Amino acid sequence: MNIKLSVIVPCYNEERRFQRGFEHYYSYLKRQKYSWELILVNDGSCDKTLQLMQKVARARPQIKVLTHSPNRGKGFAIVVGVRASKGQYVLFTDIDHSVPIETIETFYDYFDNGYSVVIGSRRVYGAKIMIRQNLLRESMGRVFTLLVRFFINWEIRDATCGFKAFERKVAKKLFQKLLIYDWAFDAEILYLCKKYQIKLAQAPVRWSDVRGTKVSLKRDVLRSFVGLLKIQLNDFQKLYQ
Repeated sequence: MNIKLSVIVPCYNEERRFQRGFEHYYSYLKRQKYSWELILVNDGSCDKTLQLMQKVARARPQIKVLTHSPNRGKGFAIVVGVRASKGQYVLFTDIDHSVPIETIETFYDYFDNGYSVVIGSRRVYGAKIMIRQNLLRESMGRVFTLLVRFFINWEIRDATCGFKAFERKVAKKLFQKLLIYDWAFDAEILYLCKKYQIKLAQAPVRWSDVRGTKVSLKRDVLRSFVGLLKIQLNDFQKLYQ
């Protein structure tokens, strides 16, 4: 059976938010007439996330559970999911479903019009922010995106929205090249899209902030800035050939 859509959801210590997030994705996917798979990736959790994943996957062959230890970062978890994916289109998104899964329906139009990558954006025409982040997090996200625009691709309006979809061959190629696994992996993917001249669309999304993020302003934001410099260095060393 040909699978149309692979949905990859990386999780790290998400036992409190997992069940609600899972129901959001599964309730939508099970209503679809096309074939699909839901790939849950446990990124070295030390709580009950893996057990919850295994429980919901029982007797549901469309749900795959992948796990590794120790924690390697969201980017690595998505690499693991992409490797296992079989869908015509590959979407990665977050367990908090800050962007509703039904948004993927609008992405298909972009694919039909020749785009190979479609990224969700909160800062293009038509986007709506239903619940905002606190001012500090929102400001830091905007600063990081500004740096991505400067170092990576000036056309990018929102680098950090965690709702991105790819044609299968493109997903396999891009994530095979990924070298950065922390918060800056989004920027590396965008860099590779530009380097390989992959046609990319920025699609408006409806987005809501959800409490419980694992992003640390002190740790991950600094790492992300360093990550942008690593991307430039990796390309200089010809590691993206």
